[in-house]
Amino acid sequence: MTAAKRDLTVQDVADVVALATESADPRQVYRAAERLAAETIGWRLFTVLRYVEPAQAVERLYSSDEAAYPVGGRKPLSKIATPHGAMEHGEAFLAATKDEVRRAFFDHELIFSLGITAILNVPIRHAARRLGTINLCGEEGMYGPAEIVRGRVLAGLLAPTLLMARD
Repeated sequence: MTAAKRDLTVQDVADVVALATESADPRQVYRAAERLAAETIGWRLFTVLRYVEPAQAVERLYSSDEAAYPVGGRKPLSKIATPHGAMEHGEAFLAATKDEVRRAFFDHELIFSLGITAILNVPIRHAARRLGTINLCGEEGMYGPAEIVRGRVLAGLLAPTLLMARD
């Protein structure tokens, strides 16, 4: 789902915060984040992953395409390419081209089959602890500095919900 991008507003932030503080269903919060990401960043695939420390893995909590990337799917951190600083150091990771996606993701053939040629992974952190990532997958040229900033705001809004999802 790609859409014309617009700026994030204070009202956008307030709406997600209100939902995160009032909803007992984390999927409602993830859906709100998905809609906001579509309007302000753009994506073909939107997922939310949480870090599972005992297993040294990430687990998918939300997916805009459950047929290709189902909720509950896990990936060992050892399968994630090393330039990804998103989980370890709190840095956003951008694979801006098809070649960068190919080098960074072992499942690049599935990714390409969905029309995805660029990926932005943004860490979700709290108190210097890694909680997870939001993953925005789109087309070459979709993501740059402005989208990274918007992604960081959106990721920060999801921190309370991910804290509740921890083992």
